[in-house]
Amino acid sequence: KKIARYGLFVRLDGSHIDGLAHISELADTASVSLDSFKVGDRVQRAKVLKIEGSRFWLGLKPSLFSGEERDEDEDEVDDVLSDAVADVATSLSAAAPEVAAPAREEAAQATQRGKKRARPSAEVEQGDDSDDEAPWSRGPAVAGQPSGEAAFIFEDFKAAVPSSSEDEADPAGEESDAGEGKQKLSKRQRKAAKAAEAEEVRRREAEQAEGRWANDPRSVEDFERVLLTEGDTSIVWIRYMAFHLKMSDLEKARAVAERAVKHVGFSEAQERLNVWVAYLNLECTFGTEDTAAAVFKRAASHNDAKEMHLHMARIHQRNGKPQQATQAYELACKKFRESKTAWLAFLDFLYEQGDLEGARKLLPRALASLPRTKHPVVVSKAAIFEYNRGSAERGRNIFEGLLDSYPKRTDLWSVYIDAHVRAHTPPRTAAPDLTEVRALFARCCSLRLKAMKMRFFFKRWLNFEKRWGDEESQ
Repeated sequence: KKIARYGLFVRLDGSHIDGLAHISELADTASVSLDSFKVGDRVQRAKVLKIEGSRFWLGLKPSLFSGEERDEDEDEVDDVLSDAVADVATSLSAAAPEVAAPAREEAAQATQRGKKRARPSAEVEQGDDSDDEAPWSRGPAVAGQPSGEAAFIFEDFKAAVPSSSEDEADPAGEESDAGEGKQKLSKRQRKAAKAAEAEEVRRREAEQAEGRWANDPRSVEDFERVLLTEGDTSIVWIRYMAFHLKMSDLEKARAVAERAVKHVGFSEAQERLNVWVAYLNLECTFGTEDTAAAVFKRAASHNDAKEMHLHMARIHQRNGKPQQATQAYELACKKFRESKTAWLAFLDFLYEQGDLEGARKLLPRALASLPRTKHPVVVSKAAIFEYNRGSAERGRNIFEGLLDSYPKRTDLWSVYIDAHVRAHTPPRTAAPDLTEVRALFARCCSLRLKAMKMRFFFKRWLNFEKRWGDEESQ
């Protein structure tokens, strides 16, 4: 009916119902692929693998049919062979008592040999009742006239009759039969295998009825079913890629990533960005520099370029590659000079790596490139970085210089107070430095601001004294 990237849609004869034959269920070998089929071709046979409501899944592999048919045929042959041997033993027992015991032994041996799937060529030739073979060269246990042979036993032809002593003297044949019996499963073992397979099918049907596959997919089929209804959700594609990576199959994970970036629509901008970031993370972590560069170039052209540059730098940072991360941040700051986000991300990275000298040299470069309206935010962030990862005294100097230029910016005063309090109280210090913090609160509350703003600062001071001071200070 139709050919898709992930399989074939097959229509049942005499109906308007279509079933999906996944690409993994087309053939047992790689010689048969989607290119081997054309729209309008007739499929000779197919097996229903799953049914869910009005949808069902088909399998076209030859192994889905030959195994069952072979097992049924072998069971029928075993039953017919056992019945025939029993009839021969009964007729021999009724015809001549002196031949009954050897015949029963030969019948039991024939039954055991009949349960085995393969026989040596010599045994097959002796056991066949062919027209070309002379009647007197056949054994008494398999001859066409058992009653006549029981009544007339000629001494000249005893050599052609297999005796029990000769059977016992042939251990090589018994060993070969035993070896072949180990390779083939008995009828009881086949029944047990079928029962186990049926139990597995029932378990999977119960899981499907509960909807487990939708919330926790664990196989390729489960993910494909979820994608039929949630194809625009990035988390499903990312989990699908992670599933193949757990199986150490990088090529299949890349194929899923390619499908994802092509499938997610342009209306879902954030979902598309998440998929591209996951694809880029995949190549940066498990691929080569060339493949990562190629995917990054494509991702930057399909998404916001600044975001992709920053994501590229953060991926290298998480993977423990500081040199590549530094180059990525340098490229982002060079390409987006007026973006405070890029400069702040670079500053954060340098302080996290412990490169205080490099971070302090970067701040003047950032202020020279950024518009003046963005300076307060960048400088205050740099001062916080100094308080947290560098020198508290240097952070204080940066805030003091910033407040000299913007003395009535209450937001800057609030950030300054928070950073100063954290730097002079536990766990940063063994004991709180109340004098230092109270001096800052006194300066802040001496400003000439509106009553509402002053009330905010006095409330902050009161909360600090309740936690770290005493009743007199409160």
